[in-house]
This record gives sequence, structure tokens and C-alpha cells, in this order.
Amino acid sequence: MGIGLGLIGCGSQGRYLSEAAAVTEAFELVACADVRAEAAKRAARECGYSEACGDPSELPARAEVEAVIVATTHGQLFPAALQALQAGKHALVEKPMALRAEEGRELVSAAKAAGVNLMVGYSLRFMPPRILLKRLLDAGAIGEVRQAMAGQCIGAMGGWLGDPAQGGGPLYYIGTHALDQILWVVGKPAERVSAEMNRAAPDGCETEATINIRFEGGALGQLVTSQTFGGRYGWLDVLGTGGRLRAQWESDVLTVQSTVVPEYANLTEISVPPTAYLPPAPASAQAKLSGFAYIRTWANELAEFAASIREGRPPSVTGEDGLRVLEVLDAAFESARTGAMVTVG
Repeated sequence: MGIGLGLIGCGSQGRYLSEAAAVTEAFELVACADVRAEAAKRAARECGYSEACGDPSELPARAEVEAVIVATTHGQLFPAALQALQAGKHALVEKPMALRAEEGRELVSAAKAAGVNLMVGYSLRFMPPRILLKRLLDAGAIGEVRQAMAGQCIGAMGGWLGDPAQGGGPLYYIGTHALDQILWVVGKPAERVSAEMNRAAPDGCETEATINIRFEGGALGQLVTSQTFGGRYGWLDVLGTGGRLRAQWESDVLTVQSTVVPEYANLTEISVPPTAYLPPAPASAQAKLSGFAYIRTWANELAEFAASIREGRPPSVTGEDGLRVLEVLDAAFESARTGAMVTVG
């Protein structure tokens, strides 16, 4: 019997994650809900949920729902996730999980109080080249990490993604992915931040942003994001005392050079198979998987969510990880506003 799963937020991302959940065969898709009744009906029809709920606030009260995916607009992530956690449901919450660190702390506290798992949807950690990158780092292939530079860029953002009140803008949408990658590979607390941001209008979302981070122990990080790039591009560069690693969005190639591992003494490009490290999919899922490559990555993410619930352990991407991203963002927005360096937290 699979874990009873509910979905709150039935837009495209909610449907993609639902398909990924079905691929794992670890869940029973119980009910879905959205403030737009037709969106909930579509998700039920296309994803296989047994029922579509008209009111999202009703879903966490259902006894047969053991865990929820929260995939609403950014501005609604926090209240929806809080209600689910307080109802005693495990929750996979799409990034950034909230808009402020204060809200993130409340979610972490609610999960602890209820004794349930809170996982944040930083799915880049589940892409095969990034998995291998982290394994090489943990094995000491480039020595001690001293610098990490990452970026995620996209084209112009409209709709609610262009509304600051709803958490629009590239920082919350894609920049948080890159920021999580930096925090993940450095593995130490961020101490202070300085940031510069451009905006098309004083009260609008940022158009470009650069954030510089100093970590405990002296490591440095830099995040770049933009919605004026005109396309999608992402990268992660990690420099250590014994070499470097580089991964790029939309690429299965990992670049490594090391003075520690003789095999990588020369600059080496490793082609990582798109299915490497990911769970096998049932034959019935192949048609959909071949149509959208990221489903495999999200399936790996959902498989980890399910395993953490079954094994009674924290997920590999915790609420605390999400909180650390929000703490850096809070400091970055304050730094951009004041022009001063800001202490994190």
C-alpha cells in the first residue's frame, strides 16, 4: 500500500510532481486541491487522483492523506504548508517554501512539533551531474572548498511571477535553486552578504541580481540571476584547494580537474548518463518520461521523500536547508536596499 498523497496547487508544477510521484510507485494519489476548481479537476483527470477538492484548506484534514505536495504560487506556499504540517502531514514544499526566514522558521517548528517530515523542492540536487559532483566533493577530490559560484538565468517573467507581492522575480523562482547549490557544496554557515539588484520599476521585481556571500571559515560564494538574459542558463563552479568542478544546467557533462586524484590531473569532461543514480521507472511510465526529461529528476526527489517517511528519518533536503536559503535572501534584499553588508540571520 502506497503512502496516501495529496496535492495542494494543481498548476503545471503540481501536475509534473504528481506524475513523478506516480513513477516511484511509492504513493497512492488520494486527492488534489486548488483555488481554481477546474485546475483541480484537470489534475485529478490527468494524474490519477481519486478526488478533486474544491477548497484546498479541506485537504489536510483528510485521514487518508498522509503526505502532501505543496506546489502553489510562491506567496501561498507558507500558509498551505503550515496548515498541512499542523494537521500532522508530511510535506514536500516547492522552493522557496516561504518568502521570509521568519516564515521558514515557523514551518520548521511546526514540522518538529507534529513529528513529521518537511522537505523542500530543491530538485537540482537530484540531477545526475550534480549528484556526482557532490560525491566527488565529499570524497575530497578537489580538497577544501574555498569558492562556489552559481547562476540561474531566465527570460522575462510575467503573470504572478512578475508580481512582487506573490514572490515573483528570478531570485525566488530560479535563483533559490542556485543559492541552495552554493550552500550545499560549501556546507558551512553563511555569515554575511552583500548584494546588488536592478529593477525596471522601484516597486517591481528585480531584473538582475548578484549576491556575494562570506561563509564561516572564509569560503566565498557568489550567486547571479537574471530575467533579462533571454533564455535559460545555469551553472555551478566549485573551486577547492586541490582542483575544480563545473556543472551546467541542460547539460549531462561534469568537468573536473584535480591535483588530488591522478585520474583527473588533466581537465576531464565526464558525460553522466541522464538515468545515472536515478530510480528505475516502471515500463508504463516510459512514454511520459521520454516526453519530459525532468520527470526522472523529480521522481528521484519524490522517491527520497517517500523513503524518508517510511524509514523515519529526515529527508536529504530538509526544512532547515530551505531556511538557510531564506536567511541569505533576507540579508540580500536588505543589503540591496541599504547598500551595506548585512549579517545573515
